[in-house]
Amino acid sequence: MSADDSSKQSLPTVMTEDDCAVTPCSSESSFQLKRHATRDQIVALPKEFRHFLAGGVAGMIAKSIVAPVDRIKILYQVSSQKFHIFDVPRVAGNILKGEGFQALWKGNTATLIRVFPYSGIQFMLFSRLKTWFLNKHAAENEIRKATGRSKREWGLSPTESLISGSIAGICSVLATYPLDMARAQLAVLRNKKDQRNSGLSTILVKNYKERGFKGLYRGITPTILGILPYAGIAFTLNEQSKRYIQNMTGRETTTIEKMQCGAISGLFAQSLTYPLEVTRRRMQTMGVVGCEDAALEALGLGKSKHNKVSAQVSMISILKSVYSEQGIAGLFKGVSLNWMKGPIAFSISFTTFDIVQGLLETESERILRVPYANREH
Repeated sequence: MSADDSSKQSLPTVMTEDDCAVTPCSSESSFQLKRHATRDQIVALPKEFRHFLAGGVAGMIAKSIVAPVDRIKILYQVSSQKFHIFDVPRVAGNILKGEGFQALWKGNTATLIRVFPYSGIQFMLFSRLKTWFLNKHAAENEIRKATGRSKREWGLSPTESLISGSIAGICSVLATYPLDMARAQLAVLRNKKDQRNSGLSTILVKNYKERGFKGLYRGITPTILGILPYAGIAFTLNEQSKRYIQNMTGRETTTIEKMQCGAISGLFAQSLTYPLEVTRRRMQTMGVVGCEDAALEALGLGKSKHNKVSAQVSMISILKSVYSEQGIAGLFKGVSLNWMKGPIAFSISFTTFDIVQGLLETESERILRVPYANREH
Protein backbone atom coordinates (compact mmCIF):
# COMPACT_ATOMS: atom_id res chain seq x y z
CA MET A 1 0.00 0.00 0.00
CA SER A 2 1.40 3.41 -0.96
CA ALA A 3 1.99 6.32 1.43
CA ASP A 4 -0.73 8.32 -0.34
CA ASP A 5 -3.30 5.52 0.12
CA SER A 6 -2.33 5.20 3.79
CA SER A 7 -2.73 8.92 4.41
CA LYS A 8 -6.15 8.93 2.73
CA GLN A 9 -7.38 6.13 4.99
CA SER A 10 -6.13 7.87 8.16
CA LEU A 11 -7.85 11.21 7.41
CA PRO A 12 -11.04 11.74 9.50
CA THR A 13 -14.37 12.27 7.76
CA VAL A 14 -15.42 15.93 7.97
CA MET A 15 -19.12 16.94 7.70
CA THR A 16 -19.64 20.05 5.61
CA GLU A 17 -22.40 22.59 6.27
CA ASP A 18 -24.28 21.23 3.26
CA ASP A 19 -24.09 17.70 4.68
CA CYS A 20 -25.48 18.96 8.00
CA ALA A 21 -28.28 20.76 6.19
CA VAL A 22 -29.47 17.63 4.40
CA THR A 23 -28.77 15.17 7.21
CA PRO A 24 -31.47 15.61 9.89
CA CYS A 25 -30.56 15.56 13.55
CA SER A 26 -31.29 12.15 15.00
CA SER A 27 -33.46 13.54 17.81
CA GLU A 28 -35.53 15.67 15.40
CA SER A 29 -35.88 12.72 13.03
CA SER A 30 -37.02 10.50 15.88
CA PHE A 31 -39.57 13.12 16.99
CA GLN A 32 -40.96 13.44 13.46
CA LEU A 33 -41.27 9.67 13.13
CA LYS A 34 -43.07 9.39 16.47
CA ARG A 35 -45.41 12.24 15.56
CA HIS A 36 -46.33 10.69 12.23
CA ALA A 37 -46.73 7.28 13.86
CA THR A 38 -49.08 8.75 16.48
CA ARG A 39 -51.13 10.51 13.81
CA ASP A 40 -51.34 7.31 11.75
CA GLN A 41 -52.59 5.45 14.82
CA ILE A 42 -55.29 8.07 15.45
CA VAL A 43 -56.32 8.18 11.77
CA ALA A 44 -56.68 4.38 11.88
CA LEU A 45 -59.41 4.78 14.54
CA PRO A 46 -63.08 4.86 13.46
CA LYS A 47 -64.12 8.17 11.94
CA GLU A 48 -66.84 8.68 14.55
CA PHE A 49 -64.30 8.46 17.38
CA ARG A 50 -62.00 10.96 15.64
CA HIS A 51 -64.91 13.39 15.24
CA PHE A 52 -65.82 12.86 18.90
CA LEU A 53 -62.23 13.68 19.88
CA ALA A 54 -62.06 16.76 17.64
CA GLY A 55 -65.42 18.05 18.90
CA GLY A 56 -64.47 17.51 22.54
CA VAL A 57 -61.19 19.40 22.18
CA ALA A 58 -62.94 22.25 20.32
CA GLY A 59 -65.58 22.60 23.02
CA MET A 60 -63.09 22.58 25.90
CA ILE A 61 -60.93 25.31 24.34
CA ALA A 62 -63.92 27.55 23.56
CA LYS A 63 -65.53 27.17 27.01
CA SER A 64 -62.30 27.79 28.91
CA ILE A 65 -61.73 31.08 27.11
CA VAL A 66 -65.20 32.49 27.87
CA ALA A 67 -65.64 30.90 31.35
CA PRO A 68 -65.30 34.19 33.36
CA VAL A 69 -68.02 35.87 31.29
CA ASP A 70 -70.21 32.78 31.68
CA ARG A 71 -69.96 32.84 35.46
CA ILE A 72 -70.99 36.49 35.70
CA LYS A 73 -73.87 35.86 33.33
CA ILE A 74 -75.17 32.95 35.43
CA LEU A 75 -75.02 35.07 38.61
CA TYR A 76 -77.38 37.57 36.99
CA GLN A 77 -79.64 34.90 35.48
CA VAL A 78 -80.39 33.24 38.82
CA SER A 79 -80.94 36.50 40.76
CA SER A 80 -83.61 39.18 40.62
CA GLN A 81 -81.00 41.90 40.08
CA LYS A 82 -81.32 43.97 36.91
CA PHE A 83 -78.47 43.60 34.45
CA HIS A 84 -76.34 46.49 33.23
CA ILE A 85 -73.37 45.82 30.95
CA PHE A 86 -71.35 48.60 32.60
CA ASP A 87 -71.59 46.77 35.95
CA VAL A 88 -69.67 43.76 34.64
CA PRO A 89 -66.17 45.12 35.48
CA ARG A 90 -67.35 45.94 39.01
CA VAL A 91 -68.79 42.44 39.46
CA ALA A 92 -65.59 40.85 38.19
CA GLY A 93 -63.60 42.99 40.63
CA ASN A 94 -65.90 42.00 43.48
CA ILE A 95 -65.38 38.31 42.71
CA LEU A 96 -61.61 38.79 42.58
CA LYS A 97 -61.63 40.61 45.92
CA GLY A 98 -63.91 38.20 47.73
CA GLU A 99 -62.93 34.82 46.26
CA GLY A 100 -59.67 35.23 44.36
CA PHE A 101 -58.64 35.12 40.70
CA GLN A 102 -59.45 31.43 40.23
CA ALA A 103 -63.08 32.12 41.18
CA LEU A 104 -63.68 33.60 37.71
CA TRP A 105 -63.29 30.04 36.46
CA LYS A 106 -65.38 28.56 39.27
CA GLY A 107 -67.33 25.57 37.99
CA ASN A 108 -65.17 25.40 34.86
CA THR A 109 -63.83 21.96 35.80
CA ALA A 110 -67.42 20.71 35.81
CA THR A 111 -67.93 22.54 32.52
CA LEU A 112 -64.93 20.83 30.90
CA ILE A 113 -66.00 17.41 32.18
CA ARG A 114 -69.41 18.08 30.67
CA VAL A 115 -68.40 19.87 27.50
CA PHE A 116 -65.95 17.25 26.24
CA PRO A 117 -68.62 14.55 25.78
CA TYR A 118 -71.31 17.16 25.02
CA SER A 119 -69.38 18.85 22.23
CA GLY A 120 -67.86 15.56 21.10
CA ILE A 121 -71.25 13.85 20.75
CA GLN A 122 -72.74 16.90 19.05
CA PHE A 123 -70.04 17.24 16.40
CA MET A 124 -69.75 13.48 15.94
CA LEU A 125 -73.48 13.03 15.28
CA PHE A 126 -73.68 16.08 13.03
CA SER A 127 -70.68 14.89 11.00
CA ARG A 128 -72.15 11.38 10.77
CA LEU A 129 -75.48 12.71 9.53
CA LYS A 130 -73.70 15.10 7.17
CA THR A 131 -71.66 12.23 5.70
CA TRP A 132 -74.86 10.21 5.22
CA PHE A 133 -76.52 13.08 3.34
CA LEU A 134 -73.41 13.78 1.23
CA ASN A 135 -73.10 10.12 0.24
CA LYS A 136 -76.76 10.18 -0.69
CA HIS A 137 -76.13 13.30 -2.80
CA ALA A 138 -73.14 11.65 -4.50
CA ALA A 139 -75.24 8.64 -5.49
CA GLU A 140 -77.98 10.96 -6.72
CA ASN A 141 -75.50 12.93 -8.83
CA GLU A 142 -74.24 9.75 -10.46
CA ILE A 143 -77.80 9.07 -11.59
CA ARG A 144 -78.17 12.67 -12.75
CA LYS A 145 -74.93 12.40 -14.70
CA ALA A 146 -76.03 9.16 -16.38
CA THR A 147 -79.36 10.68 -17.41
CA GLY A 148 -77.79 13.92 -18.63
CA ARG A 149 -79.26 16.11 -15.91
CA SER A 150 -77.30 18.80 -14.08
CA LYS A 151 -75.75 17.98 -10.73
CA ARG A 152 -77.06 19.47 -7.52
CA GLU A 153 -74.84 21.90 -5.63
CA TRP A 154 -72.37 20.49 -3.13
CA GLY A 155 -73.31 20.44 0.56
CA LEU A 156 -76.31 20.01 2.80
CA SER A 157 -79.57 21.79 2.15
CA PRO A 158 -80.88 24.13 4.88
CA THR A 159 -83.45 21.52 5.93
CA GLU A 160 -80.81 18.78 6.13
CA SER A 161 -78.56 21.04 8.20
CA LEU A 162 -81.43 21.88 10.56
CA ILE A 163 -82.39 18.23 11.05
CA SER A 164 -78.77 17.15 11.61
CA GLY A 165 -78.03 19.97 14.04
CA SER A 166 -81.23 19.44 16.06
CA ILE A 167 -80.68 15.68 16.43
CA ALA A 168 -77.05 16.20 17.40
CA GLY A 169 -78.02 18.87 19.93
CA ILE A 170 -80.75 16.95 21.73
CA CYS A 171 -78.69 13.74 22.00
CA SER A 172 -75.69 15.59 23.45
CA VAL A 173 -77.89 17.40 26.00
CA LEU A 174 -79.59 14.24 27.24
CA ALA A 175 -76.23 12.51 27.68
CA THR A 176 -74.59 15.28 29.72
CA TYR A 177 -77.40 17.30 31.39
CA PRO A 178 -76.64 16.39 35.06
CA LEU A 179 -73.14 17.82 34.64
CA ASP A 180 -74.55 21.06 33.21
CA MET A 181 -76.88 21.47 36.18
CA ALA A 182 -74.03 20.79 38.63
CA ARG A 183 -71.88 23.39 36.83
CA ALA A 184 -74.65 26.02 37.20
CA GLN A 185 -75.01 25.31 40.92
CA LEU A 186 -71.25 25.48 41.46
CA ALA A 187 -71.15 28.84 39.67
CA VAL A 188 -73.60 30.50 42.08
CA LEU A 189 -72.32 29.03 45.36
CA ARG A 190 -69.95 31.48 47.04
CA ASN A 191 -66.81 30.46 48.91
CA LYS A 192 -64.28 32.56 50.79
CA LYS A 193 -60.65 32.54 49.67
CA ASP A 194 -59.64 30.09 52.39
CA GLN A 195 -62.79 27.97 52.18
CA ARG A 196 -62.88 24.65 50.38
CA ASN A 197 -65.15 24.56 47.31
CA SER A 198 -67.95 22.04 46.95
CA GLY A 199 -66.95 19.43 44.41
CA LEU A 200 -68.78 18.20 41.32
CA SER A 201 -69.45 14.76 42.82
CA THR A 202 -70.77 16.36 46.03
CA ILE A 203 -73.30 18.44 44.08
CA LEU A 204 -74.46 15.46 41.99
CA VAL A 205 -74.87 13.17 45.02
CA LYS A 206 -76.74 15.89 46.93
CA ASN A 207 -79.21 16.42 44.06
CA TYR A 208 -79.79 12.69 43.72
CA LYS A 209 -80.35 12.15 47.46
CA GLU A 210 -82.79 15.06 47.72
CA ARG A 211 -84.88 14.46 44.59
CA GLY A 212 -83.86 11.11 43.12
CA PHE A 213 -83.11 10.60 39.43
CA LYS A 214 -85.47 13.44 38.47
CA GLY A 215 -83.31 15.79 40.52
CA LEU A 216 -80.45 15.27 38.06
CA TYR A 217 -82.64 16.43 35.16
CA ARG A 218 -84.42 19.40 36.73
CA GLY A 219 -84.88 22.04 34.05
CA ILE A 220 -84.54 19.57 31.18
CA THR A 221 -87.82 20.71 29.54
CA PRO A 222 -86.74 24.27 28.68
CA THR A 223 -83.33 22.87 27.76
CA ILE A 224 -84.79 20.50 25.17
CA LEU A 225 -87.15 23.18 23.86
CA GLY A 226 -84.18 25.51 23.57
CA ILE A 227 -81.59 23.12 22.14
CA LEU A 228 -83.75 22.06 19.19
CA PRO A 229 -83.79 25.53 17.58
CA TYR A 230 -80.46 26.53 19.18
CA ALA A 231 -78.34 23.69 17.78
CA GLY A 232 -80.41 23.51 14.62
CA ILE A 233 -79.98 27.22 13.83
CA ALA A 234 -76.30 27.28 14.84
CA PHE A 235 -75.28 24.32 12.68
CA THR A 236 -77.54 25.41 9.81
CA LEU A 237 -76.16 28.95 9.60
CA ASN A 238 -72.57 27.75 9.98
CA GLU A 239 -72.97 24.99 7.39
CA GLN A 240 -74.90 27.10 4.88
CA SER A 241 -72.46 30.01 5.18
CA LYS A 242 -69.50 27.75 4.45
CA ARG A 243 -71.42 26.05 1.66
CA TYR A 244 -72.18 29.40 0.03
CA ILE A 245 -68.52 30.44 0.15
CA GLN A 246 -67.31 27.08 -1.17
CA ASN A 247 -69.79 26.95 -4.05
CA MET A 248 -69.10 30.59 -4.93
CA THR A 249 -65.29 30.35 -4.84
CA GLY A 250 -64.73 26.68 -5.73
CA ARG A 251 -62.32 26.27 -2.82
CA GLU A 252 -62.33 25.38 0.86
CA THR A 253 -63.07 28.14 3.34
CA THR A 254 -60.12 29.84 5.02
CA THR A 255 -59.65 29.90 8.79
CA ILE A 256 -60.84 33.52 8.97
CA GLU A 257 -63.96 32.68 6.94
CA LYS A 258 -64.70 29.71 9.21
CA MET A 259 -64.41 31.93 12.29
CA GLN A 260 -66.74 34.51 10.75
CA CYS A 261 -69.31 31.83 9.87
CA GLY A 262 -69.15 30.41 13.39
CA ALA A 263 -69.46 33.83 15.02
CA ILE A 264 -72.58 34.77 12.99
CA SER A 265 -74.26 31.42 13.65
CA GLY A 266 -73.60 31.67 17.39
CA LEU A 267 -74.89 35.23 17.63
CA PHE A 268 -78.24 34.44 16.00
CA ALA A 269 -78.79 31.05 17.67
CA GLN A 270 -78.12 32.25 21.22
CA SER A 271 -80.17 35.44 20.85
CA LEU A 272 -83.26 33.63 19.56
CA THR A 273 -83.30 31.00 22.32
CA TYR A 274 -82.01 33.12 25.24
CA PRO A 275 -85.25 33.30 27.32
CA LEU A 276 -85.21 29.52 27.60
CA GLU A 277 -81.62 29.65 28.85
CA VAL A 278 -82.63 32.07 31.63
CA THR A 279 -85.48 29.72 32.55
CA ARG A 280 -83.18 26.70 32.55
CA ARG A 281 -80.66 28.36 34.87
CA ARG A 282 -83.39 29.40 37.31
CA MET A 283 -84.78 25.86 37.41
CA GLN A 284 -81.35 24.30 37.83
CA THR A 285 -80.44 26.44 40.84
CA MET A 286 -83.89 26.81 42.42
CA GLY A 287 -83.93 25.32 45.90
CA VAL A 288 -80.15 25.44 46.34
CA VAL A 289 -79.64 26.81 49.84
CA GLY A 290 -78.54 30.46 49.71
CA CYS A 291 -78.47 30.42 45.91
CA GLU A 292 -79.83 33.92 45.27
CA ASP A 293 -78.16 35.37 48.36
CA ALA A 294 -74.82 33.99 47.15
CA ALA A 295 -75.41 35.35 43.66
CA LEU A 296 -76.34 38.81 44.95
CA GLU A 297 -73.34 38.83 47.30
CA ALA A 298 -71.03 37.95 44.42
CA LEU A 299 -72.62 40.77 42.43
CA GLY A 300 -71.71 43.12 45.29
CA LEU A 301 -75.28 43.56 46.55
CA GLY A 302 -77.15 42.68 49.73
CA LYS A 303 -79.23 39.64 50.49
CA SER A 304 -82.44 38.83 48.68
CA LYS A 305 -85.66 40.44 49.88
CA HIS A 306 -87.69 37.71 48.23
CA ASN A 307 -89.08 34.78 50.12
CA LYS A 308 -87.58 31.36 49.51
CA VAL A 309 -89.12 29.64 46.54
CA SER A 310 -89.97 25.98 46.51
CA ALA A 311 -87.73 23.70 44.48
CA GLN A 312 -90.84 22.15 42.92
CA VAL A 313 -91.45 24.63 40.14
CA SER A 314 -92.48 24.40 36.52
CA MET A 315 -91.09 26.06 33.42
CA ILE A 316 -94.25 28.18 33.06
CA SER A 317 -94.10 29.41 36.67
CA ILE A 318 -90.44 30.42 36.23
CA LEU A 319 -91.22 32.32 33.04
CA LYS A 320 -94.07 34.14 34.81
CA SER A 321 -91.83 34.91 37.80
CA VAL A 322 -89.03 36.35 35.65
CA TYR A 323 -91.52 38.37 33.60
CA SER A 324 -93.19 39.78 36.72
CA GLU A 325 -89.80 40.87 38.08
CA GLN A 326 -88.50 42.81 35.08
CA GLY A 327 -90.81 42.27 32.12
CA ILE A 328 -89.43 41.25 28.72
CA ALA A 329 -86.01 42.61 29.71
CA GLY A 330 -85.80 39.97 32.44
CA LEU A 331 -86.13 37.18 29.89
CA PHE A 332 -83.11 38.59 28.04
CA LYS A 333 -81.07 39.50 31.13
CA GLY A 334 -77.38 39.14 30.30
CA VAL A 335 -77.96 38.64 26.56
CA SER A 336 -75.48 41.42 25.78
CA LEU A 337 -72.80 39.30 27.49
CA ASN A 338 -73.77 36.52 25.11
CA TRP A 339 -73.29 38.92 22.21
CA MET A 340 -69.74 39.39 23.46
CA LYS A 341 -68.79 35.80 24.32
CA GLY A 342 -71.14 33.85 22.00
CA PRO A 343 -69.50 34.75 18.67
CA ILE A 344 -66.05 34.19 20.21
CA ALA A 345 -66.99 30.79 21.62
CA PHE A 346 -68.74 29.59 18.48
CA SER A 347 -66.04 30.82 16.11
CA ILE A 348 -63.36 29.08 18.19
CA SER A 349 -65.41 25.90 18.57
CA PHE A 350 -66.43 25.46 14.92
CA THR A 351 -63.01 26.51 13.60
CA THR A 352 -61.05 24.31 16.01
CA PHE A 353 -63.21 21.34 15.07
CA ASP A 354 -62.63 21.93 11.36
CA ILE A 355 -58.86 22.21 11.89
CA VAL A 356 -58.55 19.12 14.12
CA GLN A 357 -60.90 17.17 11.87
CA GLY A 358 -58.74 18.09 8.86
CA LEU A 359 -55.61 16.88 10.64
CA LEU A 360 -57.16 13.52 11.50
CA GLU A 361 -59.07 12.68 8.33
CA THR A 362 -58.16 10.29 5.53
CA GLU A 363 -57.79 11.30 1.90
CA SER A 364 -61.15 9.79 0.94
CA GLU A 365 -62.84 11.71 3.77
CA ARG A 366 -61.17 14.94 2.65
CA ILE A 367 -62.38 14.45 -0.91
CA LEU A 368 -65.96 14.07 0.33
CA ARG A 369 -65.72 17.45 2.09
CA VAL A 370 -64.37 19.29 -0.97
CA PRO A 371 -66.92 20.95 -3.27
CA TYR A 372 -67.62 19.19 -6.57
CA ALA A 373 -66.03 22.10 -8.40
CA ASN A 374 -62.68 21.13 -6.87
CA ARG A 375 -62.78 17.44 -7.70
CA GLU A 376 -61.12 15.75 -10.60
CA HIS A 377 -63.35 13.60 -12.77
